[in-house]
Amino acid sequence: MERFDVIVVGGGPSGLSTAYFLAKRGFEVVVLERGSDVGSKTVFGGRVYAYPLDKYIPEYRRELEVERWITRERLSLVHGDEMVTIEYAPSKKGSFTIFLPSLLTWLAGKVEEQGGIVATGVRVDSIIFEDGRATGVLAGDDKIYGDYVVVAEGSNGVLLERHGLRRRPRPEEMALGIKEVVKLDQRTINERLGLGDDEGIAWFFIGDFLGESLGGAFLYTMKDHIALGVVLRLSCVDVLRDNSHMLVERFRLKPQIQRLVKGGTIVEYLAKTVREWGFEDVLRKPYGNGYLVVGEAAGLTVNTGFTVRGVDFAIESGKLAADAIEHAHSIGSSDSEALSRYAELLRRSHIMRTVRKYWGARNLLDRPDVYLRYPALACGLLRGLYTVEEEPLRLSEALKAAARESGISTLKLLLDVVRGYRHL
Repeated sequence: MERFDVIVVGGGPSGLSTAYFLAKRGFEVVVLERGSDVGSKTVFGGRVYAYPLDKYIPEYRRELEVERWITRERLSLVHGDEMVTIEYAPSKKGSFTIFLPSLLTWLAGKVEEQGGIVATGVRVDSIIFEDGRATGVLAGDDKIYGDYVVVAEGSNGVLLERHGLRRRPRPEEMALGIKEVVKLDQRTINERLGLGDDEGIAWFFIGDFLGESLGGAFLYTMKDHIALGVVLRLSCVDVLRDNSHMLVERFRLKPQIQRLVKGGTIVEYLAKTVREWGFEDVLRKPYGNGYLVVGEAAGLTVNTGFTVRGVDFAIESGKLAADAIEHAHSIGSSDSEALSRYAELLRRSHIMRTVRKYWGARNLLDRPDVYLRYPALACGLLRGLYTVEEEPLRLSEALKAAARESGISTLKLLLDVVRGYRHL
């Protein structure tokens, strides 16, 4: 019978982060990853915010081979073949693009450097509960025991739902992300986007390219690849009846995007569901007798419409889980009361402050006007200002014409501006 101090189920960012911080403190920890390699079963857009790594594992800057540092942030409103774009050039390197297997392979190596074990190709079928306490896991015919079990299985939540530890999220609470990776040479990417070799773009799109469905799109530059994709609500069943590949293709064939990826080869196609906006309305609590829930499994992701937070929250939640387990171990307990420290740490952390801060953004991002009428309004306004005819339009005239064309009244515009100000 194998026994460890801590069993971590899942070798994604949150699971490996938890294992790293625990192993560093002398715990005997094992990570059980169902994929043949770490990262083979994990999907993400391509961008990582650097602050948790700078804070906890600063040596990553010399050890980890990133693809590109984000030097430009873009947000575009798309209406038909028209597009209005805002660009910001940050003064410091605060995020980077990377292929997730590269990040996770490096992080798994850090776990092993500290004496932890990362076992791949191991599917955990269930959690072992004895007298209401998690005491281990069942993987095939093997029983593996531990003082603490950390569930880091990602957004699918199979184990949690199997044991009744969380309810199944409703379709309107889930998003579907569909991603393609297009191979191009580095020089072509640099020339088309005006980048240096290490410079990258993170680009978000809101508009009508998904028809009547609620969703947006993203584009990230790698060294010699472009990652692009769409994210939409699972409740948009009218679009989901189509082949999901057609959704991202519809975006890729927009003239503004087609020019960027022309001549490239699609080398990867990925899709995943994501639970957003925290654990509090899906999980009763992210802990229990003998177990903790971290990262995406706890719903610790946020989509504000112009930024998407996931990997950074995963790493941070792993650190907080390790802190909670260390505390519980120090008082010789693995019960729910001792592990409730994890929820306290989460609630005091920037993770839950961010989730709460943008909680109202869900209602805003669920409004069809955000994807249909407001991009039409923005494009109509700029069209009115920059279309030169015999008598040019004043700003107020262009705005009135665009509002009339997009079907947005002045009162509605003012009310939505107030809502946006409050929630974003």
